[in-house]
Amino acid sequence: MNRFENIINNFVLWGNDNNELYAALIIGSQARNDHPADEFSDLDVIMIVDNPEPFLQSNQWLEQIGDFYISFIENTIGGAKERRILFDDALDVDFVILSRGNFENAVKNGGIDILKRGYRILVDKIDLEHTLPTFSTENPPYSLLSEHEFINVVNDFWYHTIWTAKKIMRGELWAAKSCMDSYMKWRLLTLIECYAHALNGLKYDTWHDGRFIEEWAEDWIIQKLSNCYAHYEKNDIKKALLSTMELFRLVAVEVADKLNYKYPTKADEYSTEWVIKSL
Repeated sequence: MNRFENIINNFVLWGNDNNELYAALIIGSQARNDHPADEFSDLDVIMIVDNPEPFLQSNQWLEQIGDFYISFIENTIGGAKERRILFDDALDVDFVILSRGNFENAVKNGGIDILKRGYRILVDKIDLEHTLPTFSTENPPYSLLSEHEFINVVNDFWYHTIWTAKKIMRGELWAAKSCMDSYMKWRLLTLIECYAHALNGLKYDTWHDGRFIEEWAEDWIIQKLSNCYAHYEKNDIKKALLSTMELFRLVAVEVADKLNYKYPTKADEYSTEWVIKSL
């Protein structure tokens, strides 16, 4: 039995009787075959409504779906908003709430690519089943970084190594760690994805936002990542910064080699020398 079965059944009963709900569909792990839901998965539901505001401003409609303990609003795909709920038994459900027009525009413009991995319709009063495009089960081809984009990512990263080092030296550990573990890691991830596609082809599946990176990235990259995260302690953050720099350089040089791009050696050498000397 699906852990969310009661919530889904209650939602469908409520949705069929609610005139403001046009349609609803499950997306994400609960609707896909590749990496399907497990005991830790949440439930993601897109609600297509006349006006999202009543559902965003009030919790009352949730009382007909199940007992819940936490509810809050968060920004999500395409600038839309979702209401995130923690129901009884720690069942977490995300309701992405879109107007009909915004949903149709998002589908038309490719703004809901996650539908391509599978969806399951729960409520359909607008013939959604026959109006949604037929999605290919093949992964859409990845667009490799151009040489200009590659050089920009590399320069961006090396610039922020010095920025982070200065924060460490000033004792601003929160700022330093936040930049290193978020901003700089996203630049690293961009090149890890690019390297994976350069090695395995444009249709190789690198998912999104680092999901399942342990499966699709090279083993040597995963092994080195363990040294790239630090405790909240000055010397440990220094070590993690240097390890992050080393891994970024290795991946970036490999990408440059595979794609025959020029690597910004000057930016690397200057930043590395400055960071090592200063820290």
